[in-house]
Amino acid sequence: MAEPATYQLESISDISKAELMHEQLENFLSSGVSVAVDASQVERIDTSAMQVLMALNTTLRKQELTASIVNPTENFLSTARLLGVTDELVIVKNEKV
Repeated sequence: MAEPATYQLESISDISKAELMHEQLENFLSSGVSVAVDASQVERIDTSAMQVLMALNTTLRKQELTASIVNPTENFLSTARLLGVTDELVIVKNEKV
């Protein structure tokens, strides 16, 4: 199986970056590999960016691949808990990417 592709979330991942984030992540969908989303620099993430990650996760699952969130900051985790999406996301702490 191929190594997962890595995508680095920006420190501020909000609605102003959601469209670009979607476009960049969409490029991974045709590659046939899982995606490791590095959330180690996230200071703030909002609902729109989280929705992009959820859509990526859903699409990759249909392809029998995964979108894992690696090294999430406490701010990322707090937002995920607040939005109630921690059970849907594959969150991996302390992972080398």
